[in-house]
Amino acid sequence: MVDPSRVTDFARTQAQLEEFLLFCFVVAGKNADQQSVKLEAFLEGRSPFAWIRRLEKTDSLVTELRRVKMGKYSLLSQGFHQVAHANLDLRTCTWETLTTFPGIGIKTAKFFILHSRASQMLAVLDTHVLYWMKECLGHKTPRGLAVPDHTPQDPSLYQFWETVYFGLVLSRLKPTQASGENPINWAHVDLDLWKTRRAL
Repeated sequence: MVDPSRVTDFARTQAQLEEFLLFCFVVAGKNADQQSVKLEAFLEGRSPFAWIRRLEKTDSLVTELRRVKMGKYSLLSQGFHQVAHANLDLRTCTWETLTTFPGIGIKTAKFFILHSRASQMLAVLDTHVLYWMKECLGHKTPRGLAVPDHTPQDPSLYQFWETVYFGLVLSRLKPTQASGENPINWAHVDLDLWKTRRAL
């Protein structure tokens, strides 16, 4: 089962990567802990993509999603179907490729890669991060732009605020934390920020 509070794992097996990607589908806009439990009940220890393909042979994918009260049935069934048949290499696929599947936007795609592969410099611009950025910047926003309330969907706008995020994080680190000997683990930064903001 995916533990939202310990979501970073750079040594996942193929089955664990598949489960984590499905978690990324189901958690968007939902409570992470609840969706993790529902996903576990949906899979029941089975190989994720193989289980989806098996359910589709009997037209029971949506039925099983409803059994565990997963929500977003149409979107998830489309996304699950496409990703289970895509023959993706989950260790090397790009975030851009992931966004071609229904239910996966830029934020979700970067979340998957950031927390499943080592040495990634990506920003997960969810509401927790955006609110933190607003607190840090106050009225001194870059180019006079207001930090968005919701995740930017335009890739160029996402990249702009991602760069701002990197700058904010770097400006708050002690010199030794950002040295060549101590490269930043951006996955840990993201998870720590999520845990802190979630507790407020």
